[in-house]
Amino acid sequence: MKKNHALKKAFIANIILALLEAFAVTWMMSGLSKGILSGSGLKVLKYFTIDSNIYLGVASFLNVLELYMVLKGKKPDISPMAYLLKLSGTAAVTVTMLVTVFFLEPTLGKHFGYLALFSYSNFFLHLLNPLVAIAVWNRFEKNRVLSIKHTLLAVMPTLLYAVYYFIEVLRHIENGSIMPGYDWYGFFALGLKSAIVVLPLFLLFAYLVCFVLYRLGRDREP
Repeated sequence: MKKNHALKKAFIANIILALLEAFAVTWMMSGLSKGILSGSGLKVLKYFTIDSNIYLGVASFLNVLELYMVLKGKKPDISPMAYLLKLSGTAAVTVTMLVTVFFLEPTLGKHFGYLALFSYSNFFLHLLNPLVAIAVWNRFEKNRVLSIKHTLLAVMPTLLYAVYYFIEVLRHIENGSIMPGYDWYGFFALGLKSAIVVLPLFLLFAYLVCFVLYRLGRDREP
């Protein structure tokens, strides 16, 4: 009975998170959301903010389906893959939030206005949804089925985006400089050579986020 009550809370929490993601992403892609790092349609998929929130929304929805099947007695428990996707999605939006707060806000805020990155749908994508995701993971997700090796798998989507971003930068080099608009996060503001430091640091940071979330939820009952 106690287990079912906990599963029901996890079920409701994941529904709320999936709906928040659907709302925020739809708002952004509709073109009705204004401000910096905004856009419309499929063009916004170049932003890790959008990709990570879509990823978490899908992971949350899959957890909703699995939790429903468990509650109905059709499965004994949620699959390890569902938990792995949830850890990975939560880590991805946490990276989004932390990079926004500690890097983009100080560097872009002075040009576009402080808190501009938290206006319109970006309030949800950059701040509220990641905070809710962290709370749901730590309060409602059971993490006993994951091991330390899963943290390496969980960071892979962030790694793939880093590779994509770097390739986009490399494809738009002109006279030794990055063309305007193709280093949209300003990671290589000091020049392309800074990639030697920036990329390893970013990937280490992303992995540490995964590891910390893994440890926070380890052996915790929902």
